[in-house]
Amino acid sequence: MGLMASLYAGRSGLFVNQKGIEVAGNNVANVNTPGYSKQSLKLGSLPTLEFNGQMIGQGAFVTSIDRNTNGFVLSQLNTKSAEFGEMDAKSLPLAEIERIIGIGDSSLANDIVDFFDSWQKLSDNPSGNIERQQAMQSGTDIAKNLQGMVHDLSATIEGLNDDMSANIIDLNRKLQEIGDLNSKIVSSESTGISSNALRDQRDLLLQEVSETAGITYYEENNGMISVQLPDGTPLVTASEANTIKTSWVSGTLELSLTSGATTIPLNGNSFGGEIKGQLELRDEYIPQLVDQLDQLAYGLAEAINTVHNSGIDANGHPGGDYFTFSSGNPNPWSGAASTLTMALTDTSQIAAGSGASYLPGDNSNCLNISSLRDQTLINGSTFQEYYGVIAADVGLEVSQNNLAMTSANDAMLQIQNMRDETSGVSLDEEILMLTQYQTGYEAAAKYLSTIDEMLDTLLRM
Repeated sequence: MGLMASLYAGRSGLFVNQKGIEVAGNNVANVNTPGYSKQSLKLGSLPTLEFNGQMIGQGAFVTSIDRNTNGFVLSQLNTKSAEFGEMDAKSLPLAEIERIIGIGDSSLANDIVDFFDSWQKLSDNPSGNIERQQAMQSGTDIAKNLQGMVHDLSATIEGLNDDMSANIIDLNRKLQEIGDLNSKIVSSESTGISSNALRDQRDLLLQEVSETAGITYYEENNGMISVQLPDGTPLVTASEANTIKTSWVSGTLELSLTSGATTIPLNGNSFGGEIKGQLELRDEYIPQLVDQLDQLAYGLAEAINTVHNSGIDANGHPGGDYFTFSSGNPNPWSGAASTLTMALTDTSQIAAGSGASYLPGDNSNCLNISSLRDQTLINGSTFQEYYGVIAADVGLEVSQNNLAMTSANDAMLQIQNMRDETSGVSLDEEILMLTQYQTGYEAAAKYLSTIDEMLDTLLRM
């Protein structure tokens, strides 16, 4: 009985060391696998038996193969992924907005300067056809620039809609994968089969979904993960994943989630991550910029028209509107920038003078319009200053977003390094473990060989 028990002990030594080699080999094979968590072999001693008054061990067995993970680090990694995703999603659109709302040679700021300069030149030669053409062209340039800016901002919104639509498709697919993995993990673990690889896949998906939508989640007692949006809207419950739906309403992509018979509308407050950043730009930041441009176009047109109406043109007629625009709700200036156009069709319609009749050389109204350059007629600023504030605010927004994105990326890298310290595979360490298990396997084999020789000796007696 003693030698037979020794055989079992030796066999267990072979098995546990072989399993250790397999685990180490699996770690080495997955050293570059994204989201992989290092696995560790946990061993225990088999119960001892009493034989002739002595307690004899029966060897060892594998208690489990564990993933080396840290829940707190994973949670922090997902949080920082959401912060980075939000800033990263804003980065390219903000760069495009900075190009649109610029202060270069072709910017609106330069057009405003040229406009008032042209009226100043016209005051030197109020009857000159070239000077009158320049005054009309400079007004046309302002109108076209404002229209182009609003058009380009609208195109940026369309791009954000397209990006969000693609994000939602990808998000729904990953949520369904999380639900499927929930089911597979519970099924595997209920039969005692390790689900380490499945849990690694799920953790990686959770990080990716966090970057996209800023989700929160918690693990149930049965091992399933429940996923919600930051506002508590459920996304994954057990193996069921709710689908975020998209619909186009008046050219705008609207998001909603259907759970059972209930349809829940979603907005920027519902999400985190990339989608939150995209919704904030689309629904808040860009409309605010368009509103500021509308106020500028409205204020400029109203001021110029008022002075121009008070003058007299080369035909002896009262000056008409210099600019035309369409405005609507909710404010008198809404839509002014996108509809601003030059109202005059002929240089003779420019009201350069003032008084009851046209007098060649009368430049009084030119000077009146030129003087508007330095008047604070819009929110306590001149027209050029007001646009300069808009452009400066855009530049500041871009700078702050880039700084926040860099900070979030640095934090994410630091936490990723913390995860790697716990869960990452060290080849040096695995080589050491391989050597250890190989030595153990060889020792167990030598032990069995010795027991076999002893049995042969016993049988020959």
